[in-house]
Amino acid sequence: MRYTDDKNKGPTLTGSRTAKAGLAALMASTMIPLHATKAADTDDFALEEIVVTATKRASNLQDVPVAVQALTSKSLEDLNIKGFDDYINFLPTVSYVSFAPGLAQVYMRGISSGGDGVHSGSQPSVAVYLDEQPITTINNVLDVHIYDVARIETLAGPQGTLFGSSSQAGTMRIITNQPDPSGFAGGYDVSVNQVEHGEMGFSAEAFANFPISDKAALRVVGWYEEEGGYIDNIYGERHYAASGIEIDNSDYVEEDFNDVRTAGMRAALKVDLNDSWTVTPGVTYQNQKSTGVWAHRPDDLGDLKYRTFGDEFANDEWVQGTLTVNGKIGDIDVVYAGAYLDRSNDSSTDYSWYAEYWEGLLADYGYDCLYYDELGGCADPTQHITGDEKFTRQSHELRLSSSADSRLRWIAGAFYQDQKHDFDLRWVAPDVPTGEDYSPVPGEPLVWITKQVRKDKDRALFGEVSYDITEALTATAGLRVYKLRNSLIGYYGTASSTYCSARPCLDNPNLDKETKDNGSTYKFNLSYKIDDDKMIYATYSKGFRPGGVNRALTGVVAPAYEQDFVYNYELGWKTSFFDRRLRFNGAVYLLDWKNFQYSFLDYSISPLTLITNVGQARTKGVEFDAVFAATEQLTVSLSGSYNDAKLKEDYYQDDDARAAGEVTAPSGTRMPFVPKLKLTATARYGFNIGDLPAYVQGAWSHTGENWNNLDVSGRILQPSYDLLNAAIGIEGDGWTAELFADNITDERAVIFASQDNFIDLPIYTNRPRRFGIRFGQRF
Repeated sequence: MRYTDDKNKGPTLTGSRTAKAGLAALMASTMIPLHATKAADTDDFALEEIVVTATKRASNLQDVPVAVQALTSKSLEDLNIKGFDDYINFLPTVSYVSFAPGLAQVYMRGISSGGDGVHSGSQPSVAVYLDEQPITTINNVLDVHIYDVARIETLAGPQGTLFGSSSQAGTMRIITNQPDPSGFAGGYDVSVNQVEHGEMGFSAEAFANFPISDKAALRVVGWYEEEGGYIDNIYGERHYAASGIEIDNSDYVEEDFNDVRTAGMRAALKVDLNDSWTVTPGVTYQNQKSTGVWAHRPDDLGDLKYRTFGDEFANDEWVQGTLTVNGKIGDIDVVYAGAYLDRSNDSSTDYSWYAEYWEGLLADYGYDCLYYDELGGCADPTQHITGDEKFTRQSHELRLSSSADSRLRWIAGAFYQDQKHDFDLRWVAPDVPTGEDYSPVPGEPLVWITKQVRKDKDRALFGEVSYDITEALTATAGLRVYKLRNSLIGYYGTASSTYCSARPCLDNPNLDKETKDNGSTYKFNLSYKIDDDKMIYATYSKGFRPGGVNRALTGVVAPAYEQDFVYNYELGWKTSFFDRRLRFNGAVYLLDWKNFQYSFLDYSISPLTLITNVGQARTKGVEFDAVFAATEQLTVSLSGSYNDAKLKEDYYQDDDARAAGEVTAPSGTRMPFVPKLKLTATARYGFNIGDLPAYVQGAWSHTGENWNNLDVSGRILQPSYDLLNAAIGIEGDGWTAELFADNITDERAVIFASQDNFIDLPIYTNRPRRFGIRFGQRF
């Protein structure tokens, strides 16, 4: 189901090559280096150095006392990664739930209670950034097309000091390649593929870096991709028992109906004003059109079969303008990063199953014979949801930092963010009469409407200070002080609701609430360099997530829910062995999640999803990242995470349930959407075919079993799954050709086993086996 709102919430070939190796080294950051590099003037080889900006400074990964894993441009392209559903499987510290392109939630280190994603509900626990700018949204992770991207970084654990709200469990950053005045670079990649049990797909991508002068350059990127469908919408009938009305879906029957088309561009202009100051304005635009659903019903309809009785589509379009200014005032580095994001999403979702289930039970919603046709008989209650959503965000950050070479180093800054989500969701039943007594909107046959504007504002001051107590021992302390505001204004209700007795009801909102928060978050870290290749560190940090308002006022749930906090205790290591041919990094940690927000639906209390602070949970875990250059031709890697996330106390839905001893989830219950074990592994071997370099690569990911809900009364244990990809390619003078196969074993992953659809019980799954060929060229 595309919307989990309101009434029902329950059950390319080679890396982008620049003219300067220095720039490539600065931008490179990889979890899986695919080639070892030779040391100068020797026959030895070692893993390439990794530079990350996770601490908002460019630093060698092995010198940063933070749990960071990343995928570089080379890794992303070698793994054939195009978008969210691709790269998320190769980030072992991240778990997720996805319902459709651009409709997903991400989690880290077991910080997940389930029930997330309601438009007017809790903010995410993981922040997402595109370059320097936050793009975090509720329930709708931007499905940024991955091409000419320098790296994707994941920072596990609370990052509230530097990255603020919604970074309570971690932060995910997509870093794009920047303009380079030193020389021209360009390239293109094309691919064609065939999805087994489905359709063909193709993609065309290109980039060009144009030096305008020795102080200015323009980088332009474009992409177009069509993904073939593989879910069949099959024939079916519905029978509404109370009215006797029968319908069928013959007008909507279609094979392979879940298609996706993604088109977009990105442009950035870099201008060195002088030796100290640089300005980089940029713009990114993307339009993603999808049809159908990404679920099937294997138990009753068959593999990759589904049944809908209405249009299913989404048109997700967004543009983001950015401005980054880098400079120096004396020895102080200055960075300003600002952005404006404008996103719109028009959609339609079949909702006929809901009417079939509730007909005769919820007369106020018009699912029996409350509404009549022109002849006085029962009107067909079949309905669908139309969505008209507009999302805007502006963010501004100004930060100052001292020299990275000083014994005492510091970063200080100010942050401002203002986001607005204007959503108009309408439950439409076309055969319901549209007279004055029935619909809140003249001429439109509505059953329910949610027309609201949500605003979230965030202001903060932050800083971190590091001091080298000795040459080996460094202490770091960080602090962020913030103010937050969340508001909701608008209308929600049924067509027969007394809220709409006076027309026009949309001019008379029945919801106008606001809540304000303030507080601070902090971080303490000690790191010790054993030698040039080994470091250990200890971190205590705190992360937070804003509170907000509930739409429904009840005697059970307060009108507002409070902030929740994560307290992180972590021991980590960064090590290299065998002349830096083996890198082994990792961390063990304990996270306490206090006063956490939980979303639930109980019709005895309210027909709307409610959010309340319910108690405490704890995660005990370990994560690691190992890469080994076994020979100059063979590189292997293994990365993973283990998370044991459980409730620390009994959860009762309300005081009446507590008094009756009705436990919703007892202490020790595993948290939902948290696989205990997640692993990824790759192996890449280089060889020659005649005089041409060639390679073969395999990539595997494992996601352990996990629950789909916190409520133990009806939750489902989602089974583990394994995905295996492979590729073989050959490289010429500036070109690469490759054959690839994704999901070789044709695995059906259970990404989400739905309980919110009481009859159809869809299982959201992954793409079947896919074969393809890619060709790319660099200039």
